[in-house]
Amino acid sequence: MICISCNNEHNEKFCPNCGEKSEVKKITLTSIIEEAFSTITNMDKGFLYNIKSLFKNPKEFTADYISGKRKGILNPISFLIISISIYLIIETFFKVPVEVDEPVVHSVIYSKGYLIGQSAGEFIYSYSKYFFMFLIFPLANSTKLVFQKYNYMEHIVISSFIIGLATLISIITFLFFKPPLVFNPILYIILFYLIYKIFKNQGEFNYLLTLVSLFLFIFQISIIILTVGIVMSYFN
Repeated sequence: MICISCNNEHNEKFCPNCGEKSEVKKITLTSIIEEAFSTITNMDKGFLYNIKSLFKNPKEFTADYISGKRKGILNPISFLIISISIYLIIETFFKVPVEVDEPVVHSVIYSKGYLIGQSAGEFIYSYSKYFFMFLIFPLANSTKLVFQKYNYMEHIVISSFIIGLATLISIITFLFFKPPLVFNPILYIILFYLIYKIFKNQGEFNYLLTLVSLFLFIFQISIIILTVGIVMSYFN
């Protein structure tokens, strides 16, 4: 048979030249849905495979992806987008509306601080998907600065996997206590666990270096939120 993608002649189930399937199903609504669910639910490839591998051996999983062994792995940006989307869908369905009373203002400083915090919160809530995706950059900055290993774009890849999994697991805490994601303690516990496992070496200061990188990450987030609050407060 002739491969429909590269015109290579072969008699295999998959083309040995490009990997295209020999038998391509006709596109139907059913086939589209089946393929979409397969990408997410298949334990041997795709979304669930990423989750399983990041839990089982995050160091080996990320090292394989960076070295080019990417068979079955859902790419980090897709994994991050799906994870954040799942979190936001669940947040939309289960979040309890909170009525915020106007605080009694005792001073100009208090009033300004409240306005900055409120403005930052409203901005993050309105653009939460983009804000959470943006977190891969401060995390990559931190891990690159502390651990050095890998180039910056490889740290972006690792950060995407880390933030994606941490966001998914944070759903558990959210369902019970409803904390905002950036204030969810389990998010930072999972970040610590994954950073430690991925960058662990034979040295004696692994825990300390992990704590330093996590502190730098939180520090950057704090500066970003403060900056957003200050800028947005001028428009309110």
